[in-house]
Amino acid sequence: MNLGLNGKRAIILGGSRGIGWYTAEILKAEGCSIALCARGAEGVNEAVTKLQELGDGSVYGDAVDLAEGDATRAFVKAGIERLGGLDLLIHNASGFGVGGSEDDWRRSFDVDMMAGVRAVEEALPALKESDSASITFIGSMASKYYFGRPPGSYGPAKAAMRAYANELAQAYGKDGIRANVISPGAVWFPGGSWDNVKKENPKFYAGVEKAIPLGRLGTGEEIARIIAFTASPAGMWLNATHIAADGGQVAAVD
Repeated sequence: MNLGLNGKRAIILGGSRGIGWYTAEILKAEGCSIALCARGAEGVNEAVTKLQELGDGSVYGDAVDLAEGDATRAFVKAGIERLGGLDLLIHNASGFGVGGSEDDWRRSFDVDMMAGVRAVEEALPALKESDSASITFIGSMASKYYFGRPPGSYGPAKAAMRAYANELAQAYGKDGIRANVISPGAVWFPGGSWDNVKKENPKFYAGVEKAIPLGRLGTGEEIARIIAFTASPAGMWLNATHIAADGGQVAAVD
């Protein structure tokens, strides 16, 4: 299938590792120009170097703390300028505020929600100029399912993201802009949180694997392929949609 991504321009918030990196890798191989950010300069520089070796298109990266509003807006503005416009905006970053302290709530709200809000506001004029504009948020199944942890900020922040994406889709569909949320379940990739669980608590990890109908956790590459399709022109009729990408981990009907 031709995803129609050749020559498109994509910004990825949180793109130096994990799901964000695998998404950047796929989009670049499909011919996209990429602007990505993450907190660590070393990781960003490494990602940029690797992406420059894949396919056509330019690459721009910067170290940004997405909890900082001015820095987020400045990165998106710079990314659009460096790419010469924008077609795909992908918000993959998270504050991972799984606790219930005020600092956890604040970071989850600033990174998971407000970074997305600020990026969208900065990107809207450029997206309106695109003939295949899409906004894709990476959520979590914690936005719809209770996993047994003490109450915290992570799931509620991801749930707010789903409501916001729907409002964007309804308000800007007339401008040709789509907005969707993809919610992964448990996903393994090297150096990720589930990789650490596998090493530190293999019995618990095995129990999670057993509970998933497919008998294993998802991979970063598998989630990235779903993101690439949803954000691409090939996924044009996906709009205002929440996609559960969990391999059947959550035994429920949405």
